[in-house]
Amino acid sequence: GVGASDILVSVLAMSAAAEAGAGRNEGNDALRATLICKGNCGIPRFVGTEAVYSGTPELMAAYARLAADAGARIIGGCCGTSPAHLAAMRAALDAWSRSERPTLEAIVTEIGPLVNTPPMTLSGAAREGRRRRG
Repeated sequence: GVGASDILVSVLAMSAAAEAGAGRNEGNDALRATLICKGNCGIPRFVGTEAVYSGTPELMAAYARLAADAGARIIGGCCGTSPAHLAAMRAALDAWSRSERPTLEAIVTEIGPLVNTPPMTLSGAAREGRRRRG
């Protein structure tokens, strides 16, 4: 599992590939991808023997909106996600209205730095954000 920023980058890549594929297969709904996004609630750190995750309900609400804008149709949380996080995500999605696909820079600015090596297409601004926070 990875944090919300990393999983959102993956959703962006998968939705772009799905859109490209859909263009070649217009009219065939069976070939349309349903993307599921379930990011960890931040990055874990160990306190004694317990894993503590850094994500707040507000962060997970922002993640849910960005995931929807990135093309995810099923959005949830994984490790570290609590009922409070899920409630914030549900409220954010209930109030959500479609916006533009997020950029990699917007993801890093709103959610936080990538943990994994960013893709080659990531701009300098996002890379700087990774170095500053990471």
